[in-house]
Amino acid sequence: MTPTAQKLLQKLESSPLVAVGEGFWEVEFRALGSNCELFFASADQPSAMRFCHAAFDWLARFEAQCSRFLEDSELSKINANAGIRWTDIDTLTDTLLDLCDHYHFVTKGAFDATSLPLSELWDWKQAHESLPSAEEIAAARSHTGWKRVQRAPRRIFLPEVGMKLDFGGVGKELAVDCLMQIALGQGLQHVMIDLGGDIAVHGEPPEGGGWYIGLEDPEHTDQTYCGLRLRGGAAVATSGDYRRCFEHEGRTYGHILDCRTGWPVSNGTRAVSVIAPRCTLAGMLATSAMVIGGSEAITMLERSPGVQGCLWYKTQLHETRGFRRNVLPAGWDIN
Repeated sequence: MTPTAQKLLQKLESSPLVAVGEGFWEVEFRALGSNCELFFASADQPSAMRFCHAAFDWLARFEAQCSRFLEDSELSKINANAGIRWTDIDTLTDTLLDLCDHYHFVTKGAFDATSLPLSELWDWKQAHESLPSAEEIAAARSHTGWKRVQRAPRRIFLPEVGMKLDFGGVGKELAVDCLMQIALGQGLQHVMIDLGGDIAVHGEPPEGGGWYIGLEDPEHTDQTYCGLRLRGGAAVATSGDYRRCFEHEGRTYGHILDCRTGWPVSNGTRAVSVIAPRCTLAGMLATSAMVIGGSEAITMLERSPGVQGCLWYKTQLHETRGFRRNVLPAGWDIN
């Protein structure tokens, strides 16, 4: 384990494990830039601690390897070597790149992991006295394009200085799926993995009847516009433009970018939630549906086997044919 991963692990393992009801445990923590939670049933505290340690160990290694915000991560090395040399990579990074390649094809380019130059230009964390110029956008776009990425077994090369990868929309979601596999591998039967709102569930919650998930109202983020009841074995991911954004001259610009135009998505779609068998698939489709927008996004979701979803488009909720809203239980609180 690298020194960075060790520091991350120490921070994670300082999170308190709390008994919640008979046989259920909960631990809340911060990782991958998000508020996270593990909620699961376990026979006793020692076995609950074993799962938490295994989950935290994997998560610390993953973040240390795949975060673009850590200078010594493998992803940062790939980006630093752009236009200079090939980079040897770990199997996990290779898997992430396979997913990026597959989803770029499936979404006809709406999902593009080379979008980081545009994300840095449109940085939603900064105050913008003016918007990027056409020349700046064109320059950033010239450093994007997934089809330009060169790969070999366990190696990658970005052929131009300035090209950069970002695993947003697929990295955190893959982590959810991997943590669920760790839980199942330890024999846990009732589990919810929540990494910043990207969620996978297995079995049943303490009260039974499925896992209730509330979907935020993009116009009023302290409220829900509908609820979901997930069966065990399902995952859900949501993508939206209303939390990570900035305002300029009365207009909101979100963090989700369309590499085909170089601009933040502005097609009337404020949020997309997707239910799928895997969180990785749900996250990719949610992000891509934001880029595509409107009826075309619904069509894409309906053509994806085993997938349901809804999107908030021009102040109205649009749903795939298989999507079912639920009334949240009395006393349910999004916070």
